[in-house]
Amino acid sequence: MTIRLSGTEDFGEFCKDVQFNDYEGKAELSTCFGQSSFRWTFLRHNLELVICDDEFSQPVIMQQEHDNSHELISKFFLSGAVKTVTPNVPGVSDDYEEVAGYNYLFCLPDVREFEYFNANQHSQNIKIYWNADLLSTFQSSFEQLPALLQQLRENPITQRFHQPLGVTTPTMQLLLRQILQCPYRETLRTHVKIT
Repeated sequence: MTIRLSGTEDFGEFCKDVQFNDYEGKAELSTCFGQSSFRWTFLRHNLELVICDDEFSQPVIMQQEHDNSHELISKFFLSGAVKTVTPNVPGVSDDYEEVAGYNYLFCLPDVREFEYFNANQHSQNIKIYWNADLLSTFQSSFEQLPALLQQLRENPITQRFHQPLGVTTPTMQLLLRQILQCPYRETLRTHVKIT
């Protein structure tokens, strides 16, 4: 049997320990068919961090509704995998898989997608939501940036895309572990400037 969850009305039935403030939000979904949790941290204007952690005892399909924002999302899969279906979206494959050890960049405004989670598989990922304007603040040489980021710096985003960027390097893995182990939480974060 596959469990299908769509929208906050389904999640609201199962969520516990839901907390939000101006800097951070978290929610846990705990059911007879498994657990899902996320922690959302607002680092600064146009820069947000989300840590997702899921494990279900039965296959689960989660329906995601992206808003009309043209923000970019960098996604780093740390464990597990998820198959995503985005039916009839020009410029985006109808279905693709995101797997541990790889990272992705996408912009999917006004898109409905379906994420398929396998049973008995721990899945963890870190997503960074950001605006392409952030690229202009980089101090290093733009020639060192991947071609896709150079293109985004020069041209506004005009269409949806989902782009695999490749293997997560050891340096990236070190930074991702530091993000996961960050000691600053909730109200303490309000007193520490994260830049």
